[in-house]
Amino acid sequence: MKKSIVYAEMGNPWRFPSSYEVASCRIQFKDLHNFGKEGPLCGKLFINDIQLTIPDYDGFGGPIIKNNKYIYLPLYQMKTGNRSNSLRTYIVEIDISRKKYRLIGKRVEYAVVYLDFMVDDILYFYNSPMKNDKLLKYININSIYKPWSWKDRCSHFYHELLYFFHDLFS
Repeated sequence: MKKSIVYAEMGNPWRFPSSYEVASCRIQFKDLHNFGKEGPLCGKLFINDIQLTIPDYDGFGGPIIKNNKYIYLPLYQMKTGNRSNSLRTYIVEIDISRKKYRLIGKRVEYAVVYLDFMVDDILYFYNSPMKNDKLLKYININSIYKPWSWKDRCSHFYHELLYFFHDLFS
């Protein structure tokens, strides 16, 4: 069986084209800025000069993966709390002809989503700024967004605590 492989567009989360042509539609990023301190770029997303907005989210990032009439890209959110700000990243699928979106999988634990390639229905990405085979993760694009389990929450809390103490004592 021949597998369908689709690679991400050129660039990385800090430097990618601000305009793409997909299925006779023009995809544009505008007002790009760093998400968080020195984080990846994010901004407003326009499809044929119509802005796609998702309430409570701060912006879309790149580079994108184009697959027929769908594009896949990171979606960033900054949650502000009483004690600290929490960076959240999601992977979103956008039907460019209908301008509809769908969150894929669950929230990614780190602020960087470096989309790499897609094989059939499996999307491969890094949640690290480095492209290292040991850090390669994947998700089935047919999975839908679901809230974190207690195990995920505890793992994330542990991860955040380690970074807090690392930053405090370095």
